[in-house]
Amino acid sequence: MAENKVNINGVLVRLSRINEENFVSLTDLARNYGEPSFMIKNWIRTIDTIEYMGLWEQLENDNFNLVEFDQIKNQAGTNRFYLSPTQWIKKTNAIGIKAGRGKYSKGVFAQEDIALNFCYWLEPTFQLYMIREFKRLKTQEQLLVGDPFNIKRYLTSGNYSLLVSAVLSQVDERLLTHPQPYKARLPFAAEADMINEIVFGQTASQWRKQNADKPTNRNQRDYASVLDLQILANLESLDSMLLQWDCDKAERRKFLQEMYDFQYPILKRSKTIKKLQELANKFLK
Repeated sequence: MAENKVNINGVLVRLSRINEENFVSLTDLARNYGEPSFMIKNWIRTIDTIEYMGLWEQLENDNFNLVEFDQIKNQAGTNRFYLSPTQWIKKTNAIGIKAGRGKYSKGVFAQEDIALNFCYWLEPTFQLYMIREFKRLKTQEQLLVGDPFNIKRYLTSGNYSLLVSAVLSQVDERLLTHPQPYKARLPFAAEADMINEIVFGQTASQWRKQNADKPTNRNQRDYASVLDLQILANLESLDSMLLQWDCDKAERRKFLQEMYDFQYPILKRSKTIKKLQELANKFLK
């Protein structure tokens, strides 16, 4: 469980990355408001907190124990009702809260949505400070990694240059030396669209007509999955070789379709592709 610390309105708070989710130390958040364990237990036993955490678990946790949840909810509000984070986890199989006893993970951690609810319970203005800090961290992380649209473009831009070079090596010299009418007939777009049709099922212009609301500096490759873009890059490389071997367009299309059909089910299972897609999804949220 990798940890970092952030300063939220003068309070140093530990953050942990657990199963691709951000968890925040409730123990640290509560330090300025009283004894942390006492504050957390008071918060977690309220009916509003229980309902909120229960809804979060139902949305995010397939193994959430609804029977135990209903029993806890029915008992909440009575004078003798008691609930600790550990009890909540054991009874309901909850994943949104972690109770740690290790040297570096000691205390109670909660997924960031639940931590925000705890902040609001402590003090609404404290929740606002936490939201602002998380926005700052997300912006900083995106600056380090880069524009997610550009990251996805990089998957295909290198191999596209191979395709362009192959096309240029096969065309009439007049298409390269005369600006008009020959230059307009350079088959870059046609070659790219043949691959677009194989991977996306439509050409770039067809996509644009169907997505007129999208920014003009974006295209269907910007909104494609990492899996599709990886295969597209592979097909661009293959197509450049087929052009060098003087294969006609019908042959090229046949080979490219066969390559797509071969690669798709294999790369779909790739853990690396899945990790890259998770990264892209994270920054496009």
